[in-house]
Amino acid sequence: MIHPTALEIFRILAECDSVPPSASQQSLEQTCVRRAARLLDEALPWQRGHGQRTAYLAQRLGLTAGFDSETLHHLTLAALLHDIGLLALPSSLVSPAGYLDFHSYAARQSHPRLGAQWLDPYRFLRQASVIIAHHHERWDGSGYPYGMRGTTIPIEARVLAIADAFDAIEVVDADDHKMRDEAAYRIIRSASGTQFDAQLVDLCPLAYSHESRPSEHPHQSCSLTV
Repeated sequence: MIHPTALEIFRILAECDSVPPSASQQSLEQTCVRRAARLLDEALPWQRGHGQRTAYLAQRLGLTAGFDSETLHHLTLAALLHDIGLLALPSSLVSPAGYLDFHSYAARQSHPRLGAQWLDPYRFLRQASVIIAHHHERWDGSGYPYGMRGTTIPIEARVLAIADAFDAIEVVDADDHKMRDEAAYRIIRSASGTQFDAQLVDLCPLAYSHESRPSEHPHQSCSLTV
């Protein structure tokens, strides 16, 4: 049985997909996907705002890496919906509470593939679906769901992997946002060359420095000074 929130998200995406191309196409697509992302937040309240914050972080890193506007657009769409595949799983595999055994954890690892399969039929999300499919791959090949490695992983997915992890990291005893960001970056840097693309990790301080915290996303300050 498909999650009822997923059905509402599909309706929004289908409406957007049916609109003829126009000069304001990117704006329309982002508006539709942000509506869908808000529904995703309601369905996954323990990570409310994660998609929005991840999109902001991915944009900053992608811009620093030299992505053009078209690539940044598709990266943003992917970041906003990167966890939609969680709605395809039983609630027992999605909730942060409780212990997951080996088989349950393996099932949860299918969410990038399931999310990509859900989004691929929508013409305007085909590039985003590829990014979502690979955002849990690791540079050393030990990621999932396909075990891709190195530069065989799309660079947009490598950026999304860093942004996703940077926002998700919980830092105990961090007194303020700046301290939290610096601790999170040190954790990301420790996985440079294994989990993450080292060249992209090296761009993080430049991408996230001197940035004011977006008011609608209070968890993330993006103010690295390391």
